[in-house]
Amino acid sequence: MKNRLLKKLILPMFLLLGSIIYAQSVSGTVSDKTGIPIPGVNVIVKGTSTGTVTDFDGNYALDTNAGSTLVFSYIGYQSQNINYTGQTTLNVTLNEDASILDEVVVVGYGTKKKSLVTGAISSIDSERIGTSSNQRVEQVIQGRTSGVTVSSSSGAPGAGAKIRIRGAGSSGNSEPLYIVDGMKTSSIEDIAPSDIANIEILKDAASSSIYGTEGANGVVIINTKSGRAGDLRVSFNSQTGVQFVNTSMDLMDASQFTTYMNEAGIGTVFNNGYNTNWIDETFSTAMLQRYDVNISGGSEKFLYYASASHLDQDGVVGRSNSNFKRTTFRTNLKSKIGKVVEIGLNATYSLSDRNGIQENSDTRGVIQNMLILDPLTPVTYAPGQVPQSVIDNANANNVPLLTDKSGNVYGYPAFSTGEVLNPVAYGNEIDKTNYDEKQFLASVYLKLNLAEGLSVTSRFGFDQGETETQTRVIPYYVSSEAANTAYSGSQEQVESTRWLWENFVTYEKSFGSHNFKLMAGYSAEDQDIETPLKSSGSVAIADFTDWDFDLPGFNTQVDIVDPYYDNMVSLYSRLSYDYDDKYLFEASVRSDKSDKFPTDNKTGIFPSFSAGWILSNEGFWNTDSGFNYLKFRASWGQNGSRSNLDGNSDKTYITNIIDGQSIDYLGNQGAEITGYANPNLVWETSEQFNVGMDLRAINNKLSFSADYYKKTTRDAIVKDGSLITPGSAGFLSNEFNSGTIENSGLEFELGFNDTCSNGFSYSISANLSTLKNEVTEILFVPDGTSLVGAGAPQNADGITRFSEGLPSWYFYGFKTDGIDPNTGEVVKVDTNNDGNITNADKTMIGSPHPDLLYGGNINLAYKAFDFNLQFQGTAGNDIVSVYHQPSRPITNKPIHFYENRWQQPGDNASYPGAAHVIGSYDTDLMVEDGSYMRIKQIQFGYTLPEAFLSQLKIKHLRLYLSLDDYFTFTQYSGLDPEIGNFNYDSIGVDRGFYPTAAKALFGLSLNF
Repeated sequence: MKNRLLKKLILPMFLLLGSIIYAQSVSGTVSDKTGIPIPGVNVIVKGTSTGTVTDFDGNYALDTNAGSTLVFSYIGYQSQNINYTGQTTLNVTLNEDASILDEVVVVGYGTKKKSLVTGAISSIDSERIGTSSNQRVEQVIQGRTSGVTVSSSSGAPGAGAKIRIRGAGSSGNSEPLYIVDGMKTSSIEDIAPSDIANIEILKDAASSSIYGTEGANGVVIINTKSGRAGDLRVSFNSQTGVQFVNTSMDLMDASQFTTYMNEAGIGTVFNNGYNTNWIDETFSTAMLQRYDVNISGGSEKFLYYASASHLDQDGVVGRSNSNFKRTTFRTNLKSKIGKVVEIGLNATYSLSDRNGIQENSDTRGVIQNMLILDPLTPVTYAPGQVPQSVIDNANANNVPLLTDKSGNVYGYPAFSTGEVLNPVAYGNEIDKTNYDEKQFLASVYLKLNLAEGLSVTSRFGFDQGETETQTRVIPYYVSSEAANTAYSGSQEQVESTRWLWENFVTYEKSFGSHNFKLMAGYSAEDQDIETPLKSSGSVAIADFTDWDFDLPGFNTQVDIVDPYYDNMVSLYSRLSYDYDDKYLFEASVRSDKSDKFPTDNKTGIFPSFSAGWILSNEGFWNTDSGFNYLKFRASWGQNGSRSNLDGNSDKTYITNIIDGQSIDYLGNQGAEITGYANPNLVWETSEQFNVGMDLRAINNKLSFSADYYKKTTRDAIVKDGSLITPGSAGFLSNEFNSGTIENSGLEFELGFNDTCSNGFSYSISANLSTLKNEVTEILFVPDGTSLVGAGAPQNADGITRFSEGLPSWYFYGFKTDGIDPNTGEVVKVDTNNDGNITNADKTMIGSPHPDLLYGGNINLAYKAFDFNLQFQGTAGNDIVSVYHQPSRPITNKPIHFYENRWQQPGDNASYPGAAHVIGSYDTDLMVEDGSYMRIKQIQFGYTLPEAFLSQLKIKHLRLYLSLDDYFTFTQYSGLDPEIGNFNYDSIGVDRGFYPTAAKALFGLSLNF
């Protein structure tokens, strides 16, 4: 017996002795993909209890044997099993585990497990933001989530973008509510993308109703980065590149233009030897630079994050005259005092300086002039070749000639007449506008964790902005319609201040399988917008010394602008309940009282309900089916909107000064109403129903979500009271309720990601949305009539309309039935069948709203190399061109007007003969399919080896090349199908749109 026992002990003792003799020490650093060390990572020898934890710098050390398996694991990251081969140093990079990160999303006044969310919420995490080379937050959002449309209001540097969540839900401003670190803000354009940790987009009413009066158009919640416990970390990002216009648009050349004009019966146009391609001459290559630096760190009790960002971007038109510079500073602090108290501060200060050219104008825009000026005009005249008529006109009007910086005289229109100017001279010299803006946004909070599950938060936010705009126009004389015989300009200062104080209590408790979470709060806010300065003036050429409107020589006119004041108090609450993580329910209600509304209608109440069923948590669910998670959800709720109210709808304003002069009526002091109160104005209310499902499969590698929504906006508010005020009234009404708009559609999001055994990893995601937009009710106008929208030279009746039974702000004009083969004239359709073609035959000729919106991303990585491709597009939307001038026959046109024109009897043409082209300007021949797909980004990256970087004391260095907005696939013949606009009633209206520039960028990301 003893011998047998001894024999059994000999082998284990021998193996133990061998393991002790051959045990080796291994050490290294565990970092994330960006090279930042991760403290607290568990490092375990698989199958044993031997292990350790990384320190604040991500370092670890332990003893093990060659051939053992080391397991690296940390919450929020994918675990890695690595076969240890005996090396003394083993550095490890952990990838973020998307399936875990998605479990928690930021919602109004708190966070929630993704698995328990019953509303429609889309998220953009830090990894996707980090791979984006975009300069603006709106561009980061574009194409990355379903149901969200982002279109530039202009391609000019620094210009904003329009974000639409589930369509245009208002007849006015349809911008979502922006929340940055808990603070409401009117704009997110001054936030550096490198400072953002995550973005949540609340799309349905149940998700956004907690914001009540401001949630009707959805909510965009942005949370900026905070520090991590550990030593000081420094990160630096740099980006530089070139921009240019990559368009397939062509205009008629000199020969084609001459032929076309002669066919139109204008024999005065002849080929004078010039042949200017105005698209090539107006657009130029421009530079772009961006620099971001941040520091972060802290301890378990105190965390800090600070950053600075600078962007310098020239324009592809006018170069420095459409330049944008933005400098942003940010500080985020968080501290825990004991187990009860937590305090924090998030603050950002930004300075921006934007120079702009005249754009988005169908008569006086630089791009519009580029499109219509005859190609027989040179950019500049050769020395001694300036026409005598040009010299004589300048002398007769005592105005100097237009010259470039080298003294060359700019070309004056050879044949085009009217307002037309040389676009290069216009963009470079004539008209300059400067916008200086300062913004300070801060929020500070105090959170008391009074007991288990019980906390009270008090948060105060402050948003202050100041904008100064100055326009300068130099003297010139081209024609009586295009002239400025003095130095003239204008200046305006706008100051806005908003404070927001919120207090809310959260209580979370579980009773067995019953889980409750209750939140209730109170908030008060005040916003003031004042215009302390608004004036315009001019000074004679001989008296001009400087651009100072306070100089005695300036004839300055001061305008008085009514201030806007607004305050609101709110009560809100939300109850969340789930049973055993299977059956979910949530209800919320908010009451808002706003001074923007008349006395009887100041308060609005907005409720919501939602429910969900996690089918995969049921006992009968087959866990071996490959489907890891399945949830069905439904919601209903109401939201409000007051974004179309400046703040004075309930007030009647009277002035006794007009254009800086006292009103005189037969020798007596007069007065005039400037805005008439609308006592019947009520809250714009959006009611939304949503059903959806979320699915995960194949070990959570596959994710899929689908939603159907129907969103009805009642009592939609329009700011422009002139649309319903008779001209005989002598004043304008304030804002009014215009009617009801209905948006409905389907949304799909699909994603798949995996890492192969050889280290190759990939992720693919795509989103698709459908959209139907319709006005179902219209107020304040007689039955069968419309609200008139955007104007255009070719259509005095308005190029857009708001009518019952049709899409909001559709395109309005004549339908056509081809070209008369005998005459070459446009055949207009007699829509009312009265036998005559009159304005009564004008009807809907197109819609700016897309039927489909889609986007997608492809991410590939292998060892040190990575690749990212992002695309985005629309289908089914139309664009109408309104830069044509019916009163100016000698203007250039796109090439298809020439190539597809009628020339002689019997021709089967798609465009009229040259003599009849003006008759087509108010027809559907000006409407084109605006569908497009744009490759938003193609990026190649390379991360330098850690062994090399460690010698330089660098933790991470990634270099990349990126082509942004480089390829566009479209049938639209204009400059850019991604038409945005400044006004709600001008979506899809091309007045000579400043196009989005293609970019070739080189960048680097560096961490110390």
